[in-house]
Amino acid sequence: MTTRRALLLSVGAIALGAARQGSAQPATRVYRVAIATVAPRSAPFNVAMERRFRELGYVEGKNFAIEFRALGSQLAKLPEVSAALSRDRPDVVIVTGSEIVLRAFRQAMGTTPIVMIAVNFDAVEKNFIASLARPGGNITGVVFREVESAAKRLDLLREALPKATRIAALFDFATRDQLHATEEAAKKLGITVLPYEMRGDPYDFVAALAAAAKAKAQAVQALSSASFFLLRDQMIGAAHKHRLPVFANPNYAEAGALVSFGASFPHMYARAAEYSDRIMKGAKPAEMPVEQPTKFELIVNLKTAKALGITIPPSVLLRADRVIE
Repeated sequence: MTTRRALLLSVGAIALGAARQGSAQPATRVYRVAIATVAPRSAPFNVAMERRFRELGYVEGKNFAIEFRALGSQLAKLPEVSAALSRDRPDVVIVTGSEIVLRAFRQAMGTTPIVMIAVNFDAVEKNFIASLARPGGNITGVVFREVESAAKRLDLLREALPKATRIAALFDFATRDQLHATEEAAKKLGITVLPYEMRGDPYDFVAALAAAAKAKAQAVQALSSASFFLLRDQMIGAAHKHRLPVFANPNYAEAGALVSFGASFPHMYARAAEYSDRIMKGAKPAEMPVEQPTKFELIVNLKTAKALGITIPPSVLLRADRVIE
């Protein structure tokens, strides 16, 4: 064999070996996260969650896939949606909203890790987890403590509207615990609560708030329901028609609520992305303590105050994290 031929064969063998070695390299793993929520993907808190995933290095179309399901008010579709997502075999499922949503996904998902965003229910009391410190099973995540926030909003209502003695409380099937907390707080403050239960699809806030105005309500406490969030513009518009200021969680501030208070939704949803990241890297949900909120927001809408002829006391304004003018 000539020297030239031997050299060509040697180079060819090296190139073939390199090609085979390259083809044997494992493909980039694609992590799959399913998200089940009532709110649309464009909601600010959902945007914050996806942004946090990107900050953690997850890129859709490269190493990450999101199966997003916005349920809206169609909770009757829960069995169908949860079963479909289960068949997709996601690495993690993020479930937000009321306990009825989490219950459906717990039943459908088997042992698949679930990161809950429990806005309006006590996950321990409802037996989804054993404790906040050691949840056990396949569910962990974040809880909002909206029951306590509902009572705090009533304190703020009394401070902002010291002459108010009758308030309307809008609630639904998912917010009865918050209603009870509101009623207990009202007793201590000498405030009469007029409860209005929202039923049907869609909720008829126009009729409820007309009835509240007729009953001489002086303000509205909107409890934290995912279904309420979808119709917040209609709710607040109907309240303002009767010159009733609305007190609610921070998601209602831009829509015109007079005073908004509660845990930061974007912050908590971003934390859910971090929990999912840890699980996909090997952490066990059973051993991951459930997080309670550490960041609360107080937002005052002076634009609404001016429209309704209300003067917000300096004591409230000075504590506000944000003032909308």
